[in-house]
Amino acid sequence: MSEPLDLLSHFPPVADQDWEKLIPENLDWYPIEGLTVRPYYRRGKHTPKHIFSHREWLIRADVEMKDAVHAQLAGAEALGFNLSEQKVKLPEDLPIGTIPLFFRGRGATPKLLETLRMRAASKGYAPEELRGAVDISSEYPVCQALDMAKGTRLWTLCISLEPWHEQGATHVQELACALAQLSDLLAEAGSSFATEHLYFTVPIGERYLMDIARLRALRVGAAAVLDAYNVRSQKVNIVGVPSRRHESALDPETHLIRQSLQCVAAILGGCDVIVAPDADLGLQMQQLMRYEGRLGVAADAAAGAWIIEHLTDALGAASWQLFQQIEQTGGLDQSWHWIEEQIQQKRNQRNAAVHSGADVVVGVNTY
Repeated sequence: MSEPLDLLSHFPPVADQDWEKLIPENLDWYPIEGLTVRPYYRRGKHTPKHIFSHREWLIRADVEMKDAVHAQLAGAEALGFNLSEQKVKLPEDLPIGTIPLFFRGRGATPKLLETLRMRAASKGYAPEELRGAVDISSEYPVCQALDMAKGTRLWTLCISLEPWHEQGATHVQELACALAQLSDLLAEAGSSFATEHLYFTVPIGERYLMDIARLRALRVGAAAVLDAYNVRSQKVNIVGVPSRRHESALDPETHLIRQSLQCVAAILGGCDVIVAPDADLGLQMQQLMRYEGRLGVAADAAAGAWIIEHLTDALGAASWQLFQQIEQTGGLDQSWHWIEEQIQQKRNQRNAAVHSGADVVVGVNTY
């Protein structure tokens, strides 16, 4: 009988310097944020940590009100509406009290919120069964937005990273501005602040690993700001929306593939709600990921991946440093022009990379 082969003696552990000798010079990555990213990561002193504990997410379809029933039948677990007019007439068949409803735009007003309360009561639903969001924080004081939401599970305070993202901000700049806005909200609200009525809207783009890490870093940074203001409840609600920054009319078919990566990044990054851009393929994509891809089985499944842990820490540290600079200059309002200049520089840098082909956008500057 032959003796078992001792594989460990043939394959001893490899030292870092031996790996580095084999790495080609072109195996590098220089993110626009200026972070240092190594070509590989191995087990080190870093201790993995779970940043969030939930596993499931709500599949939300953004549709017109007339299509609400169709979207719900197609499997939407939440519905989003962009109200362009202040006067809004809610359809009788709108599923108020049954699934979360998200309202934004000019029509998202205290009057709409009160209408939702009355409509829910007429259907026999208690106020706490009202879920979703009525984003009134952009036009009304923070305290009023909080008072209007009392007794419900509606989110009325929104910190959106979309405006900075669309201007061309880096992940570090987006996070720093979001933390600065959170700090301003806390300073205005004082002891009445309640995180159960606050949510972040985060655009998920084409940078898969960085997008996962940014979502995790946002939770860490927001918790630190809330802790500084002695806010006990530190639950952070995040809505992930598909980024439109890389979309082009030249090749719309690639958007569907790109959105699949965005969805996976949003799931692994821990979004509580993920927006599908339509009530058909967008919904089916998330349903496939949940029921066939089994992506909702483990909480914070990316925790422990060395590259994700490193990027989370790096983004968190860099954004916190920029956030402190913003605070030292008087907050977001006082720093606005300086921040815009910084974002414009990065936007020009990104545009130059796309035009030169250094930054590949499939269907636009490549293939």
